[in-house]
Amino acid sequence: MKRALKQKKQSRSSKNSDDITEPHAKLLLERFPYSIKDLQFREVPTMQVNQDFFLDPFKTIEQLYAKGYEKFGIVKLLLPPELIVPEKKFFSDLEMKLKGKRVETRVQTLNSQQAGEIFGSNTVGFTLQEYMSYANKFECSHKLQGVREVSNQIRQNEIEFWSIVDFPDRYDEVEVEYAADLLATKYATGFQDGQLGNLSTINKNCNSIFQVLQEKSEMSGISVPWLYLGMKYANFCWHKEDLNLNSLNYMHAGAPKTWYAIPPSHSEKFLQYFNKKYEKERIHNPRLLYDIVCQISPIELAEQQITVLRTEQHPGELIITLGATYHAGFSHGFNCSEAVNVAPTQWLDEYDRASAEYRMDGNLKKISFPLEWLLTKVALMADQVKFTKQSWIKLHDKFKMMIRTEIDSRNSILALYEQVKTVEFANKLEKYDRNVCKICSNYMYSSYIFCGKCLKKGCIAHQSVCACSNPKISLYIRYNSEELQTMLTTLESKANSKTGL
Repeated sequence: MKRALKQKKQSRSSKNSDDITEPHAKLLLERFPYSIKDLQFREVPTMQVNQDFFLDPFKTIEQLYAKGYEKFGIVKLLLPPELIVPEKKFFSDLEMKLKGKRVETRVQTLNSQQAGEIFGSNTVGFTLQEYMSYANKFECSHKLQGVREVSNQIRQNEIEFWSIVDFPDRYDEVEVEYAADLLATKYATGFQDGQLGNLSTINKNCNSIFQVLQEKSEMSGISVPWLYLGMKYANFCWHKEDLNLNSLNYMHAGAPKTWYAIPPSHSEKFLQYFNKKYEKERIHNPRLLYDIVCQISPIELAEQQITVLRTEQHPGELIITLGATYHAGFSHGFNCSEAVNVAPTQWLDEYDRASAEYRMDGNLKKISFPLEWLLTKVALMADQVKFTKQSWIKLHDKFKMMIRTEIDSRNSILALYEQVKTVEFANKLEKYDRNVCKICSNYMYSSYIFCGKCLKKGCIAHQSVCACSNPKISLYIRYNSEELQTMLTTLESKANSKTGL
């Protein structure tokens, strides 16, 4: 637990009640409860890369896994400085791309962020110039609410940020706005035409499972980038990526960010502590963790023996998260970043871990997309996509396991009920989200059972979808066993080829 401190909150009126001392306000400042010594964490692993990284980014990701970097869950890549677009030019170009569009923001009050309150929303929003002006005005007017301890402004910000979050009653309210999750296809990408490293095309590379997505609308918000505009103390709370996907976060321009990350080996420990800390709050909002509104200081987590890594991200630096890595952080001034999720074949097992975690938590977090859908697309498009031999082997093995489970579940349904009618989908290519289970709310891509009496349907994994005494069950399947076996044979031939691709 945080150390108990005896100092009492002072109201604004009491601080300013003595007119004689007003000009000397700095003399009234107290030391922050945290010091630089409290914020010493292990540095995130860093790797220097050259322009070749963008020719085959998934090769670098594969190397990170091969060298064991997944145990850290986060890596910072330092890109060649010549790739960085000058700040003035970057924001000028971005303004032209946005064409005066207004961006909505999250309203964040630092003093209430540990309480887990849902952020406010500024739906009127800002133009880029308005937000830049707002951010710069805040930074210029913000007064440090404690005694300066270090000359390094980033570290001093860090001390103040976590002091306000953890001891909110001691400090004046600090409110900031964060323009987050701006879909690049709707607003703009920060990358220049022809600029190396454009995240909009990164998922088309060899060894990306997402290369099977031919239209941006097929999985909006996962495989396409998001743009982020930040300001001093605008922050992102502790969370993992959907389905433990990997993520790439590139800083285009502006002030740095401080990142914190919890290695996957401590992911479960963090989850247990979170659930205990917010036990009462979760009664009223069971989805609290997934709302991503709770900010817990890394100091508090370290006191619980939870490992925390730290780094600073500057323009031209790329942060990669791997697997089940909780991460959080905040900005030190006006900036712009862009992020996207990626799915190398090393991620395949993470899907199962994340799905199991969602089930254990009562399916409060919905699965973003079914893995069966992606792997089926890989099999059907095997001659159009590129994977190395090792990746084809992973894809084959995963698909084989998947169809074995699917066929076993179908056989269980046929054995459990009498006179089950098997019906193949009229449109085998219909989108994965057309059928949703009424029990667990997950997508039913490969099959589902339907009761003709009560008209309920659900995943075949549940085996029963209703309480009818004599249910009239139909088994709906997208692909029959022969078709699934043909797909498996296709993947097997790719896996057995000499070079893959």
